[in-house]
Amino acid sequence: MPEVTQRAARSEPRSVVGWQGLTFELPADWNVTGFSMDRDEGYLKVDSPGTMFVQVKWSNRSRRRPRSLFEALYAAWKRRKGAGEHVPQEPPDLRATLEEFLKQTRKQSRKQRAPFECKVKPETVEHGGERVAHNFSWTGGGHAQGKMWFCRTCGRSVIAQVVGQGKDNVAGIASALFSSIRDHSADGWNTWALYDLVAAVPESFRLRAQKLMSGYLRLEFDRRGGERLTIERWGLANVTRRKFTVAEWLQTMCEGSRHGARTSAASVHGHEAALGAGRLRSLAAWAGALRDAMGSRSVASVYDGCVWECTENNKLYAVQLWRTRKSEGLLDEVVARCECH
Repeated sequence: MPEVTQRAARSEPRSVVGWQGLTFELPADWNVTGFSMDRDEGYLKVDSPGTMFVQVKWSNRSRRRPRSLFEALYAAWKRRKGAGEHVPQEPPDLRATLEEFLKQTRKQSRKQRAPFECKVKPETVEHGGERVAHNFSWTGGGHAQGKMWFCRTCGRSVIAQVVGQGKDNVAGIASALFSSIRDHSADGWNTWALYDLVAAVPESFRLRAQKLMSGYLRLEFDRRGGERLTIERWGLANVTRRKFTVAEWLQTMCEGSRHGARTSAASVHGHEAALGAGRLRSLAAWAGALRDAMGSRSVASVYDGCVWECTENNKLYAVQLWRTRKSEGLLDEVVARCECH
């Protein structure tokens, strides 16, 4: 694999947050504290070191499970009609949804015996007509500035707000949030960024599991055909790896040995790295792969792996892919988009 270059250095400390196709920027000392696993209807919460926090909620009615046979048939007809071309979607009643959201916020304020006031600005059109949006603000048990919008391209309805107390700079954080937030990918790759992990995965992959601990992060994805992808990051690499080489780590702590992977040396982001390449070996592994590929013409029978240690941030990274033959080169693309220092 050729040498991979890093992205341009950032001019100021910031934190890129990416989850389920949503991305935005916040100060570097803010961290994700709550999230959902659902791509089509979920939430994300990011806390500051102080009393401010950001809440983002989204839903996608075009991907909602049909509630009746009529809805299922109508959705199938729309998909067939729009095959091969982009059909902009019409917005739902944003004002009604926002009013319900503010009604629930009002109830919370009453529990704190705080007077509640809110303002909703008239509807605006943004991003060259792609978004229809309402800006809003409220006070009561704190104060907030927020926005609700519908994206005609991806079909998502999103509510995002910055909540603070007292003299918190809610307006400044809200300005940075709303100028950077995106609700879908522009290039077919979704950014996944939380804590100090920043990576990108093809949007056809779905998150199926996660482990987020202080010294260890793991994101697991899969997609049609039984293809699977995992991205891992260990902290304190000089202690974690100990006397293992990166090649030994790939074989021992990852799944290289299980698939009889052959290892080779490489360079990733300027660091020593190990690559692994193997195939399914046992009947049990083949049976599992065939089950996962049910309904697909291809089977994820090829294993690719990569491990490297970033000496600048003292962290160890591993990317593993179980793929079909058609996805050759995908590991290199994922590794290239996985930032370390």
